[in-house]
Amino acid sequence: MLVNRLLLLLIMLFACSAAAFTPTKQQIEQFKKLPKSQQQLLAKQYGIDISTLNSSSGGTTENQKPEAVNMPQLQPEKDYLSNEEKRFKPEQEVLKPFGSELFSGNTFAENDVSNVSVPQDYILGAGDQLKVSFFGQQSFEEIVEVDGEGHVKLSELGPVSVTGMQYSEFKKLLQDKVSRELIGTSVYVSLTALKKIRVLVVGEVKRPGSYTLSSLSNITHSIYTSGGLTDIGSFRNIQLKRKGEVVKTLDLYDLLLSGDNADDAPLRAGDTVFVPSLKSQVRLEGAVRREAIFEVKEGESLADLMIMSGGMSATAFKNSVMISRYTNGTRTVIGVERSEFASTKLKDGDAVKVDKTGTHFDNEVTLIGAVVRPGKYAWKPGLTISELFNNSLHSVLPQADTGYGLVVRGGRFEKVSLVQFNLLEQLSSNTDNKGLVELQSGDKVFIFSRFQYLNEEKDALKALDLTADELEQQEKTKLWHLYENELFKAFVDTEAITTLNQGQKNQVAAEDFEEKSEPESENWSFMLPEDAKVELDAKTELPSPFSRISLLEPVIRQLQQQATPQHPLEIVTIQGRVKYPGNYPIASNYTVKDAIDAAGGLLESAYLGLAELTTFKNDESMSVEHRSFNLAKELKQQSITIKSKDAINILSVPKWMDENQVTVKGEVKFPGTYTIKRGETLNDVLARAGGLTEFASIDSAVFTREEIKNQEQEQLKRLTENLKREIASKSLQPSAENIAYSEVKQLLKDLSTIKAQGRLVINLPSIMDGRQSLVLQDGDTLYIPQERDSISVIGEVNYPASHLFEQGLSLSEYLERSGGIKELADEERIYIIKANGSVIIPKNNWFAVNREDTLTAGDTIVVPLNSNYMDNLTLWSTTTQIIYQLGVAAAAINNI
Repeated sequence: MLVNRLLLLLIMLFACSAAAFTPTKQQIEQFKKLPKSQQQLLAKQYGIDISTLNSSSGGTTENQKPEAVNMPQLQPEKDYLSNEEKRFKPEQEVLKPFGSELFSGNTFAENDVSNVSVPQDYILGAGDQLKVSFFGQQSFEEIVEVDGEGHVKLSELGPVSVTGMQYSEFKKLLQDKVSRELIGTSVYVSLTALKKIRVLVVGEVKRPGSYTLSSLSNITHSIYTSGGLTDIGSFRNIQLKRKGEVVKTLDLYDLLLSGDNADDAPLRAGDTVFVPSLKSQVRLEGAVRREAIFEVKEGESLADLMIMSGGMSATAFKNSVMISRYTNGTRTVIGVERSEFASTKLKDGDAVKVDKTGTHFDNEVTLIGAVVRPGKYAWKPGLTISELFNNSLHSVLPQADTGYGLVVRGGRFEKVSLVQFNLLEQLSSNTDNKGLVELQSGDKVFIFSRFQYLNEEKDALKALDLTADELEQQEKTKLWHLYENELFKAFVDTEAITTLNQGQKNQVAAEDFEEKSEPESENWSFMLPEDAKVELDAKTELPSPFSRISLLEPVIRQLQQQATPQHPLEIVTIQGRVKYPGNYPIASNYTVKDAIDAAGGLLESAYLGLAELTTFKNDESMSVEHRSFNLAKELKQQSITIKSKDAINILSVPKWMDENQVTVKGEVKFPGTYTIKRGETLNDVLARAGGLTEFASIDSAVFTREEIKNQEQEQLKRLTENLKREIASKSLQPSAENIAYSEVKQLLKDLSTIKAQGRLVINLPSIMDGRQSLVLQDGDTLYIPQERDSISVIGEVNYPASHLFEQGLSLSEYLERSGGIKELADEERIYIIKANGSVIIPKNNWFAVNREDTLTAGDTIVVPLNSNYMDNLTLWSTTTQIIYQLGVAAAAINNI
């Protein structure tokens, strides 16, 4: 494993040994990729100085040239974020000072005579190297260098003084001298190497000090060489000092905003570049092209700030802006009209906010929900629902419910009103003009999904127009998202895991996490429990984004807010045998049929002969009135008008029963699935299955029930959470070192992956001879195993195994055949799980359990762990017993 290899590397690197070991750069980088918590954990455990490792480069770097002389080097900021933190931590946008990235990265290059034209006013000095080419009567060239006294020595002309002379002046001087002294000869002069100059860069720069630079360097190059400006360095008042006086002031905003570098003066030897601290800053946010923190000079106005920002965006409200300002220790808000921008002077600490214009249009309708192209559409007088959809269903998604749509009207400055419609009827050519819904400007048209929850919607639609390969890819994508979710949980819980204890416990946690997050591993499914998808879906029953639950919530909330005694709450409640019972908004002229359509329609079990309407009347006091009606007639006549807070109850057909089925497996003549009626018993179904075969073990029957299974799964979930809390509590106590981390980890893993069986212990012989009766429920399963000839021993024994059953052998003898009990075993609490699932607990001591009828073939002997060894974790014993019992039931079922 990667972590183990790195541990070996670290031990070799830092152990006191005669042989020196230098890790490669690749090995060091592998260690640095570990999360910070794991790096600190490993370093602490082995006494390693992690800073030494972080500073190690894994080799030497050649040809390094320091830019500054005797100055401290700027250390790169340490990146303490692990890969997981970078991956999962939400990014937050931070407003940055304008121009802060100017000196970051390789934005400047050192000037070189080979690629930069030397200006004619360049001042020659000691160290400059020139190439002088003669041609004509005499043809030759010389490479000469200005010496310390300011002279160049030419073989034919002698020494020439160039002190303080410009490059152009020297060329003219030399041409005149050659024309006089070397008749018939011309001369050409070029600079081949530039002198170095020493300048001082001080003030608010990251590495102030003395620097040796190219003689063509200017102010900005010196600042870049010194690491750039600090957080409080001024961009707008950078001073170039020569012989104690300021000869040039550079405003970097001129360069950044208009590309003007006229004040970026070239440097001379002995110059000082001074960056003072800034005096005034303002924040600019909102609907502008460039949001930033700007440095402002005295006298600059809000209009100047708008120019710096590039102006307002197209969505800005341009008539006024808000300025938040500190005045006499208190913060005030100032509204500034556009005509006052030029006269409004800015002050240090101002925060300027430019708001956006409203998003409301005067001629729009909005289409929301299960449609192909949701959003805003142009409205025109007379626009209908059918015209909005182009008289076609091509604009709706496959999951759309075409039987129920809603138009929400008003809501900005007026009360909400509603119009309910049937999309199929609106698009039908048989609908007359009176039945067409005419839209108004500002209407919102809702189209709902036929499904309430996201999972059932995905399951229903995933096979539409998909090939087998596409379905496989879709499933892989879903599993990948589950994997990402588990990785995120592991990332969040890393600190909690590592604080359980120190040393080996933390090492195991780190190794486990590293192994799971190995990016090269293709088999990452081990991160998920066996039925992770099912369990995750059960825990996160998310509504479909277009379901009634999601889309109607804001509508109902608006109706609740606008309700008054004069305008009561316009909501109806429909319950009973409809697809989506719940609360629905009441539209105009609302009927029982409208409410049923809103609830998705009637279920098959709905009783058409009778329904109930409950009306709440609020006159002088609240009264309730119940009314029964014939549902079939009402659906035709639509004579009942629904009012505020009415409740409709759709009854079920008397004695209605959905198709209930039970399963019989194993040693029966006709195993299979049987449909049952209400009140049918297990004995009845066994008779229909032809009875038991001659090989059946009647005392070992396993009966499971879905209702019990769900209850057990919830209990396991609660038990896991309680055990986690108890372990966390114990880990904070001084006695926490007694907790065996590996066993705690394994137990929690077992609890998270084990599946409840839902076993109901039955006495099948008593049921078959009529002494007991078991009424069946939908989903019940009966397993009839073959006759068994073994006894299993599990738990805290030296060799858990199954042994051939021998009549007359005692419990102690079976334990001896499994190597005896371990030191951690609890001798006083050994128990027996009988083949039928019942549990026998000896009343005295387990050596007394010697009667021949106590142990039978198919039994399981369980030796539990003594919880005292787990620092008195009160849930430990309960947890292990549940795991043992569920394991026995699962084994019995799987062996059939």
